[in-house]
Amino acid sequence: MDFYLDRNPADPEWLARIAVFHGHLGPWLVTGALVGQDAIQRLNTPGHWKIDVTCWMPSDKHRTPFTCILDGLQASSGATLGKQNIHLACAPDVLAGGWPVVHVVRVKDRDRPAEGVAYRATDDLHSLLQAVRSEKLEEYSRDLAREDVARLFDIRPMNQAELAGSGRS
Repeated sequence: MDFYLDRNPADPEWLARIAVFHGHLGPWLVTGALVGQDAIQRLNTPGHWKIDVTCWMPSDKHRTPFTCILDGLQASSGATLGKQNIHLACAPDVLAGGWPVVHVVRVKDRDRPAEGVAYRATDDLHSLLQAVRSEKLEEYSRDLAREDVARLFDIRPMNQAELAGSGRS
């Protein structure tokens, strides 16, 4: 497979996997993967068909490199464009406190009601992403991969209105 990654033996397996999925290693990709992995764990779900993911971003950010977060979310959660359970959206009321915002919903099944987790970017994440220089993408990405997702995002359970709005409650 032909893609750009200077493989480091210290890389966790998931980091190489998302780079192969996306074609190279970048910080927005890693950001999405961190959220997806964290949500799968918090919601105690295998992902794939059992979740619905929405990434809220201002419309002027509906372009690369910002949308690379979607590939990180897909590679880590199993939600995909083909299954139509991952979405890119823009809504001023959701984005009022900053961007990006990611909602991950474990869909309702026979045994459990729908449950969701909301991730809102922190100032720390904004600072880290603004410091990125293209000549050091992999270095910044590896540093980001070692961060605690709770430092990068304010994480909270989704409320009933948000779950109802996801259409998966």
